[in-house]
Amino acid sequence: MGVLKGFYSNLPRPLTLFVISALWGVLGSNILGCATSEVSGSRPSTPEDEVAAYSAQKNGSAEALDELGWSPSRALSPDEEETLDKRIKLKHLETHLTDMRERDQYFKYKNYLDNDDERINFLNLNSIDARDRYAMEKGIYYHANRFSPAVRDAVSRSDIILGMNKEAVVDSWGEPATVEVAGKEIFGNERWRYVDYVETPEGYQRQERIVIFEAGKVAGWQRH
Repeated sequence: MGVLKGFYSNLPRPLTLFVISALWGVLGSNILGCATSEVSGSRPSTPEDEVAAYSAQKNGSAEALDELGWSPSRALSPDEEETLDKRIKLKHLETHLTDMRERDQYFKYKNYLDNDDERINFLNLNSIDARDRYAMEKGIYYHANRFSPAVRDAVSRSDIILGMNKEAVVDSWGEPATVEVAGKEIFGNERWRYVDYVETPEGYQRQERIVIFEAGKVAGWQRH
């Protein structure tokens, strides 16, 4: 450092500033290079995964793999490859539902169709009427149409909403642990109690849910 100091003192001031600036530029780029190297070393690049993800995006399987919970670089068994092929075909058919009536009909029935094979068979039918007949033959037409759209949406999310009837609550939350009737049963004023054990950071905790019915409809609920 003393040698450098002596070197600077023998240079004209403008030239001294130029040399110092150049040295800091070199040092700065080296420091930045080391920092970048350390960061990249802590998060190693995985070219195979990147290539697999790119390929999945190109061949249309990315969304299907995501729904199945599989990595693009995962080696699939023959059965898994067949499952993936069916899901890709299903996603393709769903994407081509451009008519709103067809889309509404399909997504109303989708949760009641047991697997991708049934959903593909359903979508391969050539008209809305043919698909309704298929739903009737499978015994799902009544189940899919017996609730309002808002109630169907709540049931699909395992939730409940005000105004739900008892049948919808059972579809969403299952049978209650206990049922208490207020007054005569014919009036439909009841209190249903559910007991569950939910996982928390402190371990499994007991959770109690109470649903209150007035005239057979959900009037409120509580969680304890």
